[in-house]
Amino acid sequence: MKKAMLAIIMFVICANVFGGQIGLPLERLAIPSVDGSHLVCVWDESAGTWLKSFEIYNHSGSYDFQLPEWGKWYWVGLWDEASNSYVFSKWIGHFPAE
Repeated sequence: MKKAMLAIIMFVICANVFGGQIGLPLERLAIPSVDGSHLVCVWDESAGTWLKSFEIYNHSGSYDFQLPEWGKWYWVGLWDEASNSYVFSKWIGHFPAE
């Protein structure tokens, strides 16, 4: 029993230590409460273009965003279709530790 618990603890510690270095970061942005029709827009700063097509915001209060690459900046905006303006924006960038 002690060996099993030690193995589990070691696994959790290793997962926490190396977890940030494996794969790409997943961001969960808190989005303010809004009414009406909104689109989520993601801008890739280094490419100078929109990362993907705009998505209809589902009013869940959050938006999950998988960063496609380390070491680059991305801008996430919430576009209000009624007022034709952005009502929320956030810059995201993750840079690996050296």
